Formats: sequence, structure tokens, C-alpha cells
Amino acid sequence: MTNDTPTHANLSAFPTHSSQSKQKYTLALRWTIILVPITLIAIGVSTQFFIHPTAFDTFSPNSIHEWKTWTKSLTDWSLHERHKPTESSLWLAIVPGTNALPVIKRSTPSATPAPTVPINPTLPTPFPQPYDTTLSPNFFSTTSCYNFFLNMTQTNALRSCRPFSFLLTRSQAFIQDQNNITATNIDIWGTCNTDLSSSQCDLNMAWFTSSLRSSCATDLSDQNAMAVGALIGLQAFDLMRQAGCSVDPVANAYCYVEAVASSDASSYYFYQLPLGQALPKITSGACNSCTKSLMSLYSAALSSANAASLTGLQATYGDAATKLNDVCGSPYAQTSTVASSSAPPNIDLTSVGGAWAVLLAVGVLSISMSS
Repeated sequence: MTNDTPTHANLSAFPTHSSQSKQKYTLALRWTIILVPITLIAIGVSTQFFIHPTAFDTFSPNSIHEWKTWTKSLTDWSLHERHKPTESSLWLAIVPGTNALPVIKRSTPSATPAPTVPINPTLPTPFPQPYDTTLSPNFFSTTSCYNFFLNMTQTNALRSCRPFSFLLTRSQAFIQDQNNITATNIDIWGTCNTDLSSSQCDLNMAWFTSSLRSSCATDLSDQNAMAVGALIGLQAFDLMRQAGCSVDPVANAYCYVEAVASSDASSYYFYQLPLGQALPKITSGACNSCTKSLMSLYSAALSSANAASLTGLQATYGDAATKLNDVCGSPYAQTSTVASSSAPPNIDLTSVGGAWAVLLAVGVLSISMSS
């Protein structure tokens, strides 16, 4: 009689679930040990490549590099010469904190004294406006900032306020008018007498400031010249309006127009201090009541509730006051200590690459262990 009872299977002939998991874990660990170093090396090499000046030049629309010159260029890690701005954008390349001298576009001073403040003159049509040349996306780090500038420069909220803080260095029409002292006198009258009230213009500039901080956050972090310059100009709008509209009571002429007309440019330089332009060497030509009054205006502004927003003036006033007092005597300008504004955070590309490497390594390990 046969025994039909099935015999027990030999369990040792088949791998158990625990054994299979152990093998998968071991295999995953081996691949992780291999892949993680390769990933780190790849990211390190690519990071070094993309921060190389040659790589940046190649992605630039004005690149002059050819592919066959890359091998030699990429092995050169010496300091590269800074690219020179093109002639069309040179007047826009004024960056606070640099050693660039303030811009004076008048080729020759006026042969006659500054005219008196005009009475209801006929304003030029159109009136000089800031950023009156073609704005290029190449001037910006982001499209959002470029679009912000396009919208801001075309809106009446800015144009109707005729901001002296922008016209002084960002308007070719205004700068060209300085070749005609009468035209300059009328332009200044126009900046001081706008259809919108000064308080409404202050509100407009505050709105633009907030929008610029949002739309140009990356550009500001990158210290983009256009974004940083515009922010300083917007925040200095009210102070610059007061400075441009100040009148010499003796001559009944705008102090700024007198500075433009003078054969000595020393007084002219002081109007660019709120825009972050350092004062160059001056002469005794700056020793006049207008300069003294202007520095008093600046000193008061740095003691006001809005002092923190006047970053351009904070960076230039102290040195300017010292130079003026050295030339004219200590009573001319009040010396004060102003806190330097904090610089925007810098982003380390190497650190970013390292962070991605860690995340990728963790991802590889997680996927392998779950397989």
C-alpha cells in the first residue's frame, strides 16, 4: 500500500524572503558606493565649468569665443579683464560703490551766469524722461525685472513726476539739454512744478519701490546695475527733488543750474551723492552757500526716519563732508557717522552644487533600497 501523503518540500532549495531582501540591499549598497562619488565628481566638474568666465562669455549674445578656443581658455583660471560696456549702454553703467567718476555731459560751461528762476515757461514737448533709450533684456538678470522697467518707464505715474533723481544720470535728453543753460533752467523748473503734487509723487515712488523689490529680487541680489540704480533713484526721489529745486536767494537762480553753468564742476558733483557717486577731488569752487545748504539738507535727511532707505547717500556723505571741510573749513558740513547698508546675499554656486549632490545621493539610496 502506497503512502499518498505528500512529503515536505526541501526549504533549503529555495531562497527565503529574508535572503532575497538581504541580497537586494547588498546590491543597492554597492551601486550607491559607486554612483555617489561619480555624481559628486560630475557636479563638481560641471559647477567649475559653468562658473568659468569663458562659459559665461559663450552664453552671452555678444560672445566672441569660438568652440575651438575653448580647450585653451578653460584651462586658464587667471583673473579675466572685465568686459567694457558698449557705447550705447555706457551711460547706464553707473553702479553705486564703484570708482567710476560722476558723469558730467556738458562739454563747455555757459559763458553767461545762470538765468533766474523762470515764471511759467513753456516746457519742452516731450519733456525729458528717464531711460529714454531702448531698454534691452541684456541689461537685466530676469525677464520679470525687464518687464517691470518697460511698464514703469511708460506709465504716467512715473513720467508725470519728472524725477530729478533719474533725469540726472538716466536721461540722455536731460543730459544733452545741459549744453544749453536756458534749456536746463526750464527743465529744472519742470521737475519742480509737476501736475501731480509732491506727496502724490512720493506715494508713486513708494509703490514703484515695492514693485521693483518684488519683480527684480534676483537682479538686486545679483547687484544688477539697472535694478540697484533704479532702487536708489526711487528711494532718493524726494530728497533729490528738494536738492534740484533749491534756490540761491541772492541770485534768485536754481543752485543746480548755477553748478551746471560754473566753469568749476566741484559744486556739480554734490548733486550725485544721493545716487551713490563718490565725490572726486574738489576745489574751493565748491565753497558757496548753495553747497553748504545742500549738505545741510543731506545731513538732515540722514537723521530722519527715512535715513535707512538712502543707501546711496549713506555711502558717500561722510567722505564728501570731510573733503568739503578740508577745502572750505570745518563749519561747512556736519560730519556724522552713518551705518552702511547691508549687501545683498551672495549665492555660492559651489554650495548649490554640493546641496544638489547630497539630495541626489540620498535619492539614489532611497530608490535602491525600495527596489
